[in-house]
Amino acid sequence: MLTGMNRKLFWLVLILALIGSWLPYFNILNELVWVGPLSLPLAWVLTCNIVLTLCAIALYPLYFKPLSERIDAFEHQEGGMNSTAVTIIILIAFIAIFVVISLRARQHNASTIDDYVVGGRSMNTALLLMSMGATYFSTWTLLGSFGVYYREGIWFAGFTTWAIIQGSVFIWLFGTRIWYIGKRFNFITPGQMVEHYYSSPTLRLLFSIVGIIALVPVMLIQVTGSARALESLTGGAIPYAVGVIVTSVVVGFIVLWAGFRGTAWADAFMGTFFATVLVFTAVFIIGKAGGWSFLQNVAEVEPQLLTNKGNPVAMLELWVGLSFGAWALPHMWQKFYSAHSAKVLGKVAMFTPFWNSWMMACIPLVIGLSANIPGLVPGAADNSDAILPLIFAEYAPILGSFVVAGILAAAISTINSQLLSSASLVAEDVWRRFFDKEMGEKRLRLVNKVVIGLITSIVLVLALSPSGAGYLVPVASLGFSLGLQLVPTALGMLYFRWITPAGALTGMVVGVITLFVSAATDFTLFFGPGISAIIVNGLLVALVSRFTQTAPVNGDNDYHALFAQLYGKQPTQKVTAHAIS
Repeated sequence: MLTGMNRKLFWLVLILALIGSWLPYFNILNELVWVGPLSLPLAWVLTCNIVLTLCAIALYPLYFKPLSERIDAFEHQEGGMNSTAVTIIILIAFIAIFVVISLRARQHNASTIDDYVVGGRSMNTALLLMSMGATYFSTWTLLGSFGVYYREGIWFAGFTTWAIIQGSVFIWLFGTRIWYIGKRFNFITPGQMVEHYYSSPTLRLLFSIVGIIALVPVMLIQVTGSARALESLTGGAIPYAVGVIVTSVVVGFIVLWAGFRGTAWADAFMGTFFATVLVFTAVFIIGKAGGWSFLQNVAEVEPQLLTNKGNPVAMLELWVGLSFGAWALPHMWQKFYSAHSAKVLGKVAMFTPFWNSWMMACIPLVIGLSANIPGLVPGAADNSDAILPLIFAEYAPILGSFVVAGILAAAISTINSQLLSSASLVAEDVWRRFFDKEMGEKRLRLVNKVVIGLITSIVLVLALSPSGAGYLVPVASLGFSLGLQLVPTALGMLYFRWITPAGALTGMVVGVITLFVSAATDFTLFFGPGISAIIVNGLLVALVSRFTQTAPVNGDNDYHALFAQLYGKQPTQKVTAHAIS
């Protein structure tokens, strides 16, 4: 009874804190009044962020630990020289280090497709935490996020709260269920789970294709973005084409030879590296900006940046796309599969706020706002997306090499898992499923590696082609919105039995079409393209599901019965006996 009360209190506090963080968008608690060194709206948002962080920590004892104990019991019952030269030298050393780390991790690989694609489901807490964090935060974290805070002020502080929800609460709501089903049935791709539950090869194919379309252009933007940054920061010493080739070849090599485990260790190294760059820079800049009074110094020149400008619709579009859209993307789905246990996922959820929110969201807030102080970051007004490199160029040019390396690290840590995931979807959900059903594991690993080479080559060619890269930029910007269109199909497997195969298929097709039409024509339903598309998607899922048959239960695919037992709830239908046994 006490646990039940605690859980109700947990969700009440979480929802109130989440709602509270939106109050400044509606001009509540939005006055320029000082609470210590902080403006009132920023103090309020950070207070909400602290409460949400405590909620994320509470997830472990309230949910993950009891679930893990149930799973253990359940499975027991079943049986189961100059600055340019220095920059180049540091980059070479940097690349050599994470190639060596990846290859050493490869020595522990088993010769199975399960090990190659999801690390043998053996990832521990530290490795999975660093890998998920490094994957989620790309070159945009080290470049674009500083510029957004510089221009928009604390309006973008909502970024700090959804980073906690996406990284902690969603692991409990969705990640543990995906992990358990993947472990139970030995799935390595989302598509396998989709077909197993819905008994629909067509829906599996569509789910995988949408996932690939969402991932491949995002990989391209990482390659082109890092290459342009390298060219700019080295004064042309590393030309754009060389940056593209280096990034593509290194990523392709790591993924091709080291698989999931190698990419996870490379992510951990690179994530630690660019986190160190961020912390060092934040401490330095706060000192230069006036210490604890740095926000008051910002208020003297740009007071409007310290109050929320409103526009909740724009923040909602961003929040929904980046939160709900991210967890359903294939590479994040496979990271859930890779966890060693539910306890690992629980501990990742506990520590994620410190990595995703306080490290990767709040530090850019501090630096971006401080850059508005005149003379602190020369050149910021002309190129606000390059604030971090500009800081090092002004105060420590010789250390700028580490910023360049950090940008490369951020790009590679985002691309590698997306590349591996895209290849596994093509190999398993397309080639093996529809062209060579009798393919063995050895041949499947070979097909995965061939596809990795092909996708790497495609990204490389497109990145070197200005017209190709330019064409795909709009598509890449819709990557998370495309992921959002996968959510209703996923929710049918994880929560809502009433969602039918026909409803999920119809909603996804029309949702994707709506997304691209809205983006191309600027015609939306009050909201932006992503939310407009998911509204249409969800309405069609509900409507078509109302008049069509639910997913057939064929003995072991009644996920809802499994979840009912594991989560301590009674199954809602008698047909669940087959799934439990």
